[in-house]
Amino acid sequence: MAAGLPVDLVTEILDRLPVKSLLRFRAVSRLWRFMIDSPEFAKSHLSRSFESTANLSLFLRHSSSLYFLDLGSVPGVPVVSEMNYPLMCYSDQIRVLGSCNGLLCISNAADDVVVWNPSTRKHKFLPYSAVEVRRSSVFSVCVYGFGYDDNKDDYVLLRLVQLVTEPIESEVSIYSLKDNAWRRLPDMPYSLVYPRKMGVFVCRHLHWIMTQELVSDSANLLVAFDFRFENFKVVDQPKLIDNKLDMDVAVLGGCLCLSINDNNMGVDVWIMKEYGLKESWNKLFSIPHSEVARPLGFVRPLAYSPNGRQVLVRQDSKNLVWYDLDRKDIRRVDVDGMPSSFEAEICLRSLVSVDDYGGITKKKLQELEEEANRNKRDDFLSVGFKLVL
Repeated sequence: MAAGLPVDLVTEILDRLPVKSLLRFRAVSRLWRFMIDSPEFAKSHLSRSFESTANLSLFLRHSSSLYFLDLGSVPGVPVVSEMNYPLMCYSDQIRVLGSCNGLLCISNAADDVVVWNPSTRKHKFLPYSAVEVRRSSVFSVCVYGFGYDDNKDDYVLLRLVQLVTEPIESEVSIYSLKDNAWRRLPDMPYSLVYPRKMGVFVCRHLHWIMTQELVSDSANLLVAFDFRFENFKVVDQPKLIDNKLDMDVAVLGGCLCLSINDNNMGVDVWIMKEYGLKESWNKLFSIPHSEVARPLGFVRPLAYSPNGRQVLVRQDSKNLVWYDLDRKDIRRVDVDGMPSSFEAEICLRSLVSVDDYGGITKKKLQELEEEANRNKRDDFLSVGFKLVL
């Protein structure tokens, strides 16, 4: 060990470093590589990363392109760079299905789905799962939600397929990264309000805005999928809000958020400080329409600044702005190379590896094939020597 430092002390130092540095330091020695690659170190580093914004990154999707923005460079001199992703692109389109603990889940028009760590570049393709619900001559929607089940130490992808019919008809399937398999769950009695919105993962739950009736003036419900019981339930909304207004769900600093858009007044952003406790809803900030040159549309909070006094906000799929919680004003974030419109997804840079969660990766499959070929060759040579003898 360098300079004779104890292993525990070296581990403690490495645990505080950014992922980019740790990936370089794997080359220092076999011991360092073993420590950094271990699942235990990945979990410890991930836990420490949640306590700061040092390892936060932002992914922007525009059509078939995926861009990366290091939030450590905001509000300094932000730089956007385009990312290569491990997925074939068809029809000039990809979808970001969600992110969790440094893993990003994406798909293409052919319904190929991959779980990918953009920091380490490791990934795994999910097995194909056919949709069983009837889809002929009926308009259908399909959304996903990606999250982590800490009870089982497993990453999970939920798929909701819904027919726009009365009564509501749906199909719910769940994928386990550990088992590398899909299975069918009971249907749900709710209808998606926004057919392209992916689930938002907060505190072991995935969240969508839904309704119980397919009528224009029906109340919006905040519906959560519970990983423990594998069922859907309604989450209490803030008091005194009009649940027939347009609303969007988001996550900010690990807390559940609601953005409520009143076309006449502006946008209110609410945050649930203690998950599941209705009384913990607080209005975080409001943006009146007078603050901007054009209608705000949807406002989605993304991340806090390092000092916690500003909130990075995506405005109407076209702009990033900082909202100052003290001065109660907004400032646009100008970034060179930004796409004209985009979807935004916060992704924590981490060392979490899909190789630690069962299944067969392409690398593992190649290793198994090479091992099988070696065994065949050894068997052939063994028989050959016996024949000579």
